[in-house]
Amino acid sequence: IIYTSGSTGLPKGVGVTHASVVNLVQGCQGLFDFGADDVWTLFHSYAFDFSVWELWGPFSTGGCLVVVSSETRQSLHEYRALLARERVTVLNQTPAAFYQLTAIEREVVEQAPPLSLRYVIFGGEALDLVKLSQWPQTERYADPRFVNMYGITEITVHATHIELERDKLSRMQGSVVGGAVPNTKMYVLDEGLQPVALGGFGELYISGAGLARGYAGRAGLTAQRFIANPYGEPGSRMYRTGDLVRWREDGNLEYLGRADQQVKIRGFRIEPGEIEAVLLGLAGVGQASVQVREVAGEKRLVAYVVGKAGEAMPAVARMKEGLQAQLPEYMVPSSYVELAVFPLTPNGKLDTRALPAPEIVGEEDYRAPVSEHEKLVASLFESLTGASRVGLDDSFFALGGHSLLAMQLVSKVRTQTGVDLPLRALFERPTLASVASLLAQMSAASTETTNKPARPSIRRGQGNVATPKDT
Repeated sequence: IIYTSGSTGLPKGVGVTHASVVNLVQGCQGLFDFGADDVWTLFHSYAFDFSVWELWGPFSTGGCLVVVSSETRQSLHEYRALLARERVTVLNQTPAAFYQLTAIEREVVEQAPPLSLRYVIFGGEALDLVKLSQWPQTERYADPRFVNMYGITEITVHATHIELERDKLSRMQGSVVGGAVPNTKMYVLDEGLQPVALGGFGELYISGAGLARGYAGRAGLTAQRFIANPYGEPGSRMYRTGDLVRWREDGNLEYLGRADQQVKIRGFRIEPGEIEAVLLGLAGVGQASVQVREVAGEKRLVAYVVGKAGEAMPAVARMKEGLQAQLPEYMVPSSYVELAVFPLTPNGKLDTRALPAPEIVGEEDYRAPVSEHEKLVASLFESLTGASRVGLDDSFFALGGHSLLAMQLVSKVRTQTGVDLPLRALFERPTLASVASLLAQMSAASTETTNKPARPSIRRGQGNVATPKDT
């Protein structure tokens, strides 16, 4: 039984048979040439299904297994040294961990002892082909063979396989996971369990010898996810993965994300992966993750970025400009957090809970608000955007404001001062100084009108009647 985390926070115990493990290691023998000369590492926790492949891969082929200590796992510099020292030939990694190893390898490739890698096998999460191409090439050692394998615990670790040739990486797009491993069948179906046309996206269903028995002690959940297979033998089952994929014209599957990964911000349905893809296309951005965080009482998109080795990280303003050129405004994150490296879980996946909360501050050249109106506008900017410090040159929208918050700002100004700020003016001149200046002008004009003596009222038929010209 291997426990996998659930969206509800309650882990689910997946009951996998020994026969399914044997099917995995023996069925994949024809895809690889593993042998007694190979050296593998046990990098991942044995509570993570990837470890099943790491353990039984070498044990079933007579290879050697190097158990990586927790201290070494936490320092990829030390891990890289271990790979060279132990002459590791088969490396199994989640993409997130490999991207960090790639950054280190680019630094030390010409000085450190050479590697002996024959295979680098990916699993656990979506693989970015652009990042994969950043693995350095050198005359000191041969390029390893890159293999992407998609899978989940419920179908015994791996279900697909594709070898990614370096010279083709630049022409491939998306996270390509390949075709089914032996004794496995893949179905891309719509909500009515009907096959989706080539190129169209649908949910992935998997059948075959790798299917687990179900969830231990949770018959109801098992019945929901392990369902009857209408395309197989009578009595056969298939597993509903919850992953969105599509068949490409070359016959390979492309992973598109989780069916439940869409988020809803201000009524708009958003796929964070689309935003991440655009961020990764910007010069200087090596890794990107877009998360939904609560800021100032509302859900906001926050972009976490790691710089590309050897290149300068673009300024936040440049990143925003790059996103705005390719995405609608509602898909552009309001906050950006630059990190040296992404935090990883013990399983080598991105640890979203360890990502820091965004600190929203204004321009570096800070000019403090001084006047009464400036201080009032500053406090409203801060309360509505969650910013901790707002200066005269800070824009309401650069701090994370949007049209709905702009309407709230106008309403709060009206409540506190009695002045009706034009909403259009806020969009045209959104800096604190501009808004405060306009508020001061309108307040002064309002006071002058209030203090001006009232003209006598004139009623027709009483006393002297003014002519239209006089009026």
